[in-house]
Amino acid sequence: MGVLEDGSLNENEDTVQFIIRVHAKGFVKEGEDLKPTYNHRIQIEINREFPYPGGIKFLWLSPIFHPNIDPYETGYICLNVLKKWSQLSDLSTTVKALEMLITHPNPEDPLNYPTCLEAAQYFFENPPSDEDEDDDILIID
Repeated sequence: MGVLEDGSLNENEDTVQFIIRVHAKGFVKEGEDLKPTYNHRIQIEINREFPYPGGIKFLWLSPIFHPNIDPYETGYICLNVLKKWSQLSDLSTTVKALEMLITHPNPEDPLNYPTCLEAAQYFFENPPSDEDEDDDILIID
């Protein structure tokens, strides 16, 4: 589960921003090699519209080699639960969905950025193994 990063809470009358750290096995590319990484940073911004759609934004901050996350140009995260945020959504389930996205990239629907397309090709040819996974089951539409 995500952990609030010390000193990351910023607030004003319209928004609250904070950074969470998520622990899940992902990869970073160093030269031609992929190295596992388990520490990921995500900025969350909550505005006055929260908990309704448009009231929360997620921004990826740490390096990752992933077809559905662009940390280098936009910080965009392609995940249905983020796109379909509603007043019934909650942060706990959303963070769990982010953990699942990190460990289970979807190479069939990559973002249209060079590193994401490269990651899609890699993970299409080399799907991540589930050997380090726990037995939690989470179904997110």
